[in-house]
Amino acid sequence: MSKNNDRPESPFLVERLMREARLKMEDMEFVSEAEFRDRLPDLIDAGLRAQRLETLKDNPEELAQELAFEAYESADGDSALELVDKALLVDSDCVDALTVRAFLTIEDAGELVSALEHAATCGKNRLGEEFFAEFMGDFWPMVEARPYMRTIKQLAEVLWAIGRRFDAVAHYENLLDLDPADHLGNSILLLGNYLSMGEVQRSWDLLEEHDDESGAVFAWAWVLLFLLNGDKDGARDALDHAMAGNPHVAPLLVGMGLDAKDDLPPYFKVGSEEEARFCLQVLGEAWERSGEAQMWLYSVMVEMGLIDPMGDGPEGGGPAAH
Repeated sequence: MSKNNDRPESPFLVERLMREARLKMEDMEFVSEAEFRDRLPDLIDAGLRAQRLETLKDNPEELAQELAFEAYESADGDSALELVDKALLVDSDCVDALTVRAFLTIEDAGELVSALEHAATCGKNRLGEEFFAEFMGDFWPMVEARPYMRTIKQLAEVLWAIGRRFDAVAHYENLLDLDPADHLGNSILLLGNYLSMGEVQRSWDLLEEHDDESGAVFAWAWVLLFLLNGDKDGARDALDHAMAGNPHVAPLLVGMGLDAKDDLPPYFKVGSEEEARFCLQVLGEAWERSGEAQMWLYSVMVEMGLIDPMGDGPEGGGPAAH
């Protein structure tokens, strides 16, 4: 889930251009994606986009990938399915196409996991053992690795949802090994998993490594971790920081706000109610595991005058189950 303020033209824009640059400008090298972005104005000349489809006719893998991008971006399920079917006719091992098709056509959770595992295997085989050995820890700049990473992340999410928690955690940990800079936001989901499983030390280590001090999930996770370690003074300081970043989270964590089960938009602003709902999705189970933490947060909110303990409705009463 992105926390950007504005939705970009396409989540795959840079990835498309990086692929095109490789096809058209094989002699050009970029040290990082940041450098590539700096060079985009030079790369996007008048003819580049017009040439793309013509170029792809002679490259089955790239043509299938472009069709898969379009399927991901399609708002219509039937259109998306038509696109991925075309992609798979061109390249039967197109990872993104296999992944999108699995979600569009499979309802049984076990079958969905098998289909996603097959897609991931196709991606791993296509990259090859030498690729993993050479680029371990630096996967993100390698554009051909991104479909594999996307599929592994979605597989982990499904595994967690059906109760295969250790398998889900292993996939998230693997993704962070491949991309320690965490461009896909795996650390946030892994943090929620760790806390839900009671893995306090692992949660602490993960936060120290990945907290960028800009999002609600990390801020509110610190509050809980201090409480789980018996440090209420630390929790109180962390709470001030978390409340400054997004005060909408607090009532949700004590069960006094809207449910977070409704679909969230793919992009939301830091500090927004949508971010607060996302925070509840990630951390809600972990807070529910600790009734003491919920009661502490509720009591502090009463002291701060944010809750009337005698009132009715969402601002009255005590902590409740979500």
